[in-house]
Amino acid sequence: MPAFTPPGAYGAADPLFLLLIALAVEAYLGGRPIPLVAVLAPRRALGRLVRELERRLNRPQRGARVRRVRGLIVMMVLAALAAVVGVLAQWLTRNYPFAWVLEAVLLVGLVDQRATWREAEAVRKALSGGSLIRAREALRPLVVGRLGAAELDRLGAPALVVAALTGLGHKYAVRLTAPVLWYVVFGLPGLFVQQTAHVAATCLIPHAGPFGAGARLLDAAVSAPARYLAALLLTVAAAFVPGSRPGAALGPVLRGRCGPDDCLVQVIPASPSGGRLMRAQSVFAVACLINAGLVAALALGRLAL
Repeated sequence: MPAFTPPGAYGAADPLFLLLIALAVEAYLGGRPIPLVAVLAPRRALGRLVRELERRLNRPQRGARVRRVRGLIVMMVLAALAAVVGVLAQWLTRNYPFAWVLEAVLLVGLVDQRATWREAEAVRKALSGGSLIRAREALRPLVVGRLGAAELDRLGAPALVVAALTGLGHKYAVRLTAPVLWYVVFGLPGLFVQQTAHVAATCLIPHAGPFGAGARLLDAAVSAPARYLAALLLTVAAAFVPGSRPGAALGPVLRGRCGPDDCLVQVIPASPSGGRLMRAQSVFAVACLINAGLVAALALGRLAL
């Protein structure tokens, strides 16, 4: 038996079908302990590396310009390394028999839909139980890096719901739409660059100052198309959820004036009877199904060619 096989030979798998498998597995197991994924999840290791580089290079005695240049160089190097590692990993999984299993496991660890839904569900249950303290604690994973501890502790019940809606839309964009989009278009190299930009920006904002400018710039450039697509998919998904107003956000979304962070706030109106967060979770779930459906359509279309 040869040491490796060309793509399409036994043991090979189409990347789009791998992505579908990963989405299905994460939708079922997301948020539960998955030891193999926990071992291979690269985001934690990358986050530790970014924080260590920031500690060593972002010295307070340096001027703002020097720190900004250092941050830009760090991000250029990290993005280049991510692309190279992605190319090597893709060559491995496309050529060695059954190495696609590693790629599928990696994808499960890098997409996030069920876990995000569960975070919103924890907020909703805490609010239903009348505990603002528990609701604030449950909200932290949804707004990490976007809302400070002091701001979070001042939120009342209505503001908590709005923050949960914006966090849900934001995570749909950066933890699902962006990885899927970059993987579909550029394969593992694109996915690795997208994850590098997102993790670095999360680790460096807001405390890194000028040093974090490069991470913010790369993350904004990488996430822009995914954010537009995410806002559009959330708006379309709202049409399938009773009580939603997709028309309220469609125009601003098409014009690029309403992102995924604000989309759910626009399409899910506040009501005296409550249930706003529950409807937002339904919109999120439908949007995840639409996302998977688009991947399936692309996979079937490629099979037909």
